[in-house]
Amino acid sequence: MLKNLLKNVQRPELDFSSLKRPRKPNTYLMSPPDYAQYPPKTISPIFEFDAPKLAALFEMVALAEPRVEKLNSREIGKDLQVDYVQYSKLIGYPDTVTARFIDLGPGKSTLAVFSRAHYGYRDFGVNEARIKDWMRKLDLAVKKQENGS
Repeated sequence: MLKNLLKNVQRPELDFSSLKRPRKPNTYLMSPPDYAQYPPKTISPIFEFDAPKLAALFEMVALAEPRVEKLNSREIGKDLQVDYVQYSKLIGYPDTVTARFIDLGPGKSTLAVFSRAHYGYRDFGVNEARIKDWMRKLDLAVKKQENGS
């Protein structure tokens, strides 16, 4: 019952260019420098392939995680932005992960990822750990594709 109540969280559309430092520390931002109105905790890597391939690989990683659902996706200019939600194991608290896949020109791309809790004040590093883990798995997926496996 509580899990169903927690699902009805407000998720306004995220605009990275106007994203300001949240007042609560239960978030994590990884992005290119100067992509948001505050510095990211981690600078995004640059990939040697296009943004659609990056989006597909990231989605494969995200949806392989437990209790993750894709909420929506939308095109913003030539970039793609996707929202995912991951529910905590015991109570089902929803954390939203927004990823924007950024076209850097022929054969290059990067991404911006903002992960945040909707309930509570602190997250004890959960959002940071999640994105670092997903990025590690993304790196493994990229290497696997490069090796033809």
